[in-house]
Amino acid sequence: MTAYVKKALFIFDDTSKYLCESLVENPFEVEIVCVEISKLESQLQAGSEVIEHVVVAGSLALIKKVFALAKAHPFGIGLLALPKQRALMNCFDLSPTSNAGIDLALQADVAQSLDLVFCNDKMLLFKATIGRLPLLDAADDSSRFQLLQRGAKQLINIQLLPFKFTTGSEKSVATCACGCMIIQHHRGTFAAKSLGYNCSSIDGKVSLLISAPFSIYSYLQFILRSLLSRHRGADIPKTVGSIESSKIVIDSAINLEVSIDGENATTTPVLCRVEEKVVRVNIGTRAREELLDPETVKKEKLDIANLPKGKEVHKLQQKHLPFFSIAAEERFKTLFIALRDDARIDFSYVVLMLLSTLLATIGLYLNSSAVVIGAMLLAPLMAPIVSLAMGLLRRNDELTINSLWKIGLGILLALSSSALLVLVFSYKPITSEMMGRLNPSLLDLGVAIIAGIAAAYTKSFKEIMQGLAGVAIAVALVPPLAVAGIGLGRGDLFFFSQAFLLFLTNLVGIILAALLTFRVLGFSPAVKARRSVFIVLLMMVMITVPLYFSYNKILYRYHAEKRWRIERFMVNGKYIIIQNIRLSKQENRHIIFMDILARESLSRNDLDQLKQKIQTNFSGNLVIRARIEYIL
Repeated sequence: MTAYVKKALFIFDDTSKYLCESLVENPFEVEIVCVEISKLESQLQAGSEVIEHVVVAGSLALIKKVFALAKAHPFGIGLLALPKQRALMNCFDLSPTSNAGIDLALQADVAQSLDLVFCNDKMLLFKATIGRLPLLDAADDSSRFQLLQRGAKQLINIQLLPFKFTTGSEKSVATCACGCMIIQHHRGTFAAKSLGYNCSSIDGKVSLLISAPFSIYSYLQFILRSLLSRHRGADIPKTVGSIESSKIVIDSAINLEVSIDGENATTTPVLCRVEEKVVRVNIGTRAREELLDPETVKKEKLDIANLPKGKEVHKLQQKHLPFFSIAAEERFKTLFIALRDDARIDFSYVVLMLLSTLLATIGLYLNSSAVVIGAMLLAPLMAPIVSLAMGLLRRNDELTINSLWKIGLGILLALSSSALLVLVFSYKPITSEMMGRLNPSLLDLGVAIIAGIAAAYTKSFKEIMQGLAGVAIAVALVPPLAVAGIGLGRGDLFFFSQAFLLFLTNLVGIILAALLTFRVLGFSPAVKARRSVFIVLLMMVMITVPLYFSYNKILYRYHAEKRWRIERFMVNGKYIIIQNIRLSKQENRHIIFMDILARESLSRNDLDQLKQKIQTNFSGNLVIRARIEYIL
């Protein structure tokens, strides 16, 4: 059974005076006396009577006055939220209806001792903001359009300013940020709902969020993430850091306004401190359940790995954000070490290159897709290509030269081993697996570009490194080299040139796409080796020309096969049906594979007449390979 206080005072102002009658005539048999804040102050100063419970409704300034009085005098507080006080309802889980709100405010057993946070001795109930905060200070019930509009407005003239944060344990954090936010009550804030950030009103700590997007690109990423994922996240994004301590001193290079609960109250430098469990407030059920155990969160926390540090601070401070991130090498040290290792020639690379090429060559002769895919998985050629892209991007001569040597050695090993295998074995058929790599087109360039993006992206994040195997299968670097080697072994220049063109297409596409992907991900402030990149780009343009003509041939063959799907001819009085036509071209010869249906026996003369009729639709030499089926 719910217990209620025996008597209480109701503190009101002009905005909440209308609630007096409802409180006095409450159905819970609580004796209510309505007084103004000045009378409460005088009663407490006089000490004429003991006040055990106070209900307050009105402006935030009035509520803060009551909280301040409750620090010195141990009375409980019941809060009544006015219809427009959404933040008050969210933070303390108050009911928007007057009856339910009065019920909670007068209960005797739901009071919770809460901390109070002060910024330069100004009381903070919900949050304080300094500088620009991309979406972090938005209400969690904001629509996607409102968030997009707010994010776009804050993007204008956004810049990172030098900040220094000093914690209660005297730890200092020198960084730069566009703004920061002190949160007292996390409920109802966008930071809690979308970023997975949580804090407690009983943990004895000041909770600070610091926003530091490295670039416009990372800022737009954060906005997109916010719009697409409105549920509670697992952790805060890469553009945000956090500090939790009993005391935080915030200093900035220039004086900035500090907005406390929506009003400009002071300026930096600002001392934020917490007074533990100094007021007892009736809060709702959900708010009580979400309070964290103070013993588990007492320790000071600094989550500042995502904030600019060291040389980055000097590069970014008081400058307009670049479109792409300006990265420091220490931030991506693990990746650079891995790429340097990938660019070095070792014994395992030679062995795997030989094994993958031999396996691919045998798979091509066996016409086995499964064997060829196995060779793709063994091939180690993708790693030095990605390293070369980073070397060109950052103009790192050692990384570039080592990568080129390793790629060159891989090409030489692949061509020589596959050519040698052709010379050793007399079984030399031309299979469909080989033919499939003799007609590279713009579509293959598209595959290479997408694979290059995927390779650079997966290499950049350790948690998705296993995706490199899938990339290797998609782009297939070794099989075209094996076909080119087969062409050398056969002495067939057409075989070699077409297959090697496909390999070059893959190589150049991956390099350029990986380079641009690393640039977008912020691994370099600019494309430094512009001359080298220009050469790669020129090679792509040169490769595009034969690929374009090859693509046109594919389109021509597709339309021709579609047009010749079913054709009927009358030859020497015999009715002939042609279907399932497949076109191929070798050098200057058109090769047509087809099925012929006929009711009467066809002589050699009949077939010659049929070929002449088909020849009128093609230029150049025509070879017809047909399967004849007689129907009744």
